Amino acid sequence: MNTETHYHEDTPERVKQILESARYNHSRIRVFYGDSETGRDWGEEYDVMGRVGRSTGTKPIPLLIHNSRSLGGGGILDHRIVKITRNKRVLYEHQNYHHANYEIVESDMHGIAEIVLEDGKVCARFSKNGQAQKWIDFMEGKRNSK
Repeated sequence: MNTETHYHEDTPERVKQILESARYNHSRIRVFYGDSETGRDWGEEYDVMGRVGRSTGTKPIPLLIHNSRSLGGGGILDHRIVKITRNKRVLYEHQNYHHANYEIVESDMHGIAEIVLEDGKVCARFSKNGQAQKWIDFMEGKRNSK
């Protein structure tokens, strides 16, 4: 049986090292996916935090396991990682890493207190004041929960 984790050929060595270390140490990490050429963060909100596991089979790939009670997880797009954090500490960051420009504006919609614009376009709405800033802090990696 093959015990080596298989990574995409374009995955940086540092990313492989961090993922393998996290897998070995059972560390909970957060991955930021994006354009591996420009460093632009895609702004993924879901399935970005967990422990690193590995699939079974002849060519095991890295998986992101939500928590210790989870029975499985999705494959990590290792070649599309532009940033990795653990406990909000940056472990890896693409040399040109950048994310969208987020802005909070007041809403004129009933039941919506705040709206977040991503590069000038509506991307999220919140019913209570303060939720938008927490969401932005999560998206920028300043906090690990929304």
